[in-house]
Amino acid sequence: MNTVSKVLFWILTIASGFVNPLISVGLVILYYLPGIIQDICKPCDEEPVSSQMNNYSDDVLEDMK
Repeated sequence: MNTVSKVLFWILTIASGFVNPLISVGLVILYYLPGIIQDICKPCDEEPVSSQMNNYSDDVLEDMK
């Protein structure tokens, strides 16, 4: 989001808060929800480095000789 769209979003959110606060709360939740989901799923996406194969098996080493 660029600066102009952020300003318009927050103006709309504050203005809708005067009409119905639930609309304002819903807009704020929708605004922050993708970032929250991304932070929650970040550990799921990362593979631990230690699980990568660092050594060859004994059979492969014997075949390479």
